[in-house]
Amino acid sequence: MSRLWDLLKKAEQYEAAVTDRYAQGDRDLKPERRCGERLWLYAPLLVYGHTTENEPFHERTEGLHVNAGGGLITLTTSVTKGQRLLLINKLNQEQECRVVCERSRHLTRAAVAVEFLRPVSHFWTAAL
Repeated sequence: MSRLWDLLKKAEQYEAAVTDRYAQGDRDLKPERRCGERLWLYAPLLVYGHTTENEPFHERTEGLHVNAGGGLITLTTSVTKGQRLLLINKLNQEQECRVVCERSRHLTRAAVAVEFLRPVSHFWTAAL
């Protein structure tokens, strides 16, 4: 029982340290806050944007884990946090979004979290 208690205390101390560092301006430690629960979904998309060398690109991809605030897509093109992209679903609805982060990379594709500039509930359902 005391081992469990010690582990809980360590977790609380870690959380307190992270909160303190965030309060002091370390914004990379900010906890992720989604505007709603995400749904697993396969939604074909076209993505338009600019590479880090400011060259235009477009590629086909899909929305995978989505909600009204954004979602998770995969890309072969490298993107950076804060970069703006244009998503187009198969009904030709356009939605501008911002790159939140790159989650992981496997072979040539990266899982990229994106957020819409304002929540759009109908974008993903129209892509089905």
